[in-house]
Amino acid sequence: MKKLILSLCMVLALGACKDEKKDTAQADTRLVVKIGASLPLSGDMTETGKNLQAAMALALNDEKAKQNLKYDYQLVFEDDQYDVKKALSNWNLFKSVKDIDAIFTLWGTMGRIASDFAEKNKIIHMSCGLSSTVAEGFYNFNNATKLDTHATKMADFYKSKDVKKLAVFAYQCVETDELFPVLRQKLKERNIDIIAEVQINPTDMDLTLAMAKVKELNPDMLHVQLIPPQAGIFAKTLKKLDWNIEIGNLNDLLLSADYFDGAYIFQDDTGTPEFAQHFVDETGQRVIGCSANFYDNVRLIIDAYEHIGDGKTLPTHEQVVTYILNNKHFNSSFGQYDIDEEGHINTPSIVKQLENGQLKEIEND
Repeated sequence: MKKLILSLCMVLALGACKDEKKDTAQADTRLVVKIGASLPLSGDMTETGKNLQAAMALALNDEKAKQNLKYDYQLVFEDDQYDVKKALSNWNLFKSVKDIDAIFTLWGTMGRIASDFAEKNKIIHMSCGLSSTVAEGFYNFNNATKLDTHATKMADFYKSKDVKKLAVFAYQCVETDELFPVLRQKLKERNIDIIAEVQINPTDMDLTLAMAKVKELNPDMLHVQLIPPQAGIFAKTLKKLDWNIEIGNLNDLLLSADYFDGAYIFQDDTGTPEFAQHFVDETGQRVIGCSANFYDNVRLIIDAYEHIGDGKTLPTHEQVVTYILNNKHFNSSFGQYDIDEEGHINTPSIVKQLENGQLKEIEND
């Protein structure tokens, strides 16, 4: 169901506002807006979680430096190790104890579950994930490249590499479940056959037999969607089988970059060069997929509150959502801004190549 879009004049005219919140623990007397993020801050994906935590902090600092803010914006972080049960516990903590106004989630699996939670509890939800369903419902936004955009980029790239036979190794999750039906159709339109699809489970620690069988089929290239620890096991098995073959991947292999030198990585655009340099200078970290998206998501929340709020009362979550949906002129760190009526903020799909653990620019049409 499409979101109900209210006009901006209606948003500004709405008189109903939330109960005022003040942080009595601080001298700052401004009303508080809290943004909570449940992220993998420990475990196999710590680097990703810490990177996005830094992106959110940078966005808040940048907004503070640019203007005298009407509200006191606070970031609250909880570690979920990218575990659904821990994330659910964090979201409930955000709602019942920490009085959070907006929750941030990473990737489609978490985003999809959080969408239901946010809708039920009328909390603003901002995500960055490969899923066409995360933005469903009034309170949900997904700031990430759309599935169709990615699938088209992949299929065109594989055709440019003269691939006729493609083999796929992938873990089962929301992202792959939604991506591959779209990708199959795009490949079929370009006369590229998927000759094998191997599903890898989190408990699979020996991939030798499955990979050996696919090697015998002599594919032209592999598309691999794996995360640690299976990504590392896959890379070691490639060497064990003496299998030298080109690999394509959507985002995930960046978590295991040292293993996949030469792989082609399809990913969401990571922002303008100016943003990338600013991010590196201020955080000391490289820009990864979702860095710019999380940065912009914080700024979108602040932009909405500052435009529709008077500083004396807090706008309702409904007013904030409606403002974001109607704001077509946001100054995005991508240099362009495209939000649809469902709350999906689309960004371009690009392809880069891993070289010595770093991403190398290649030509993108």
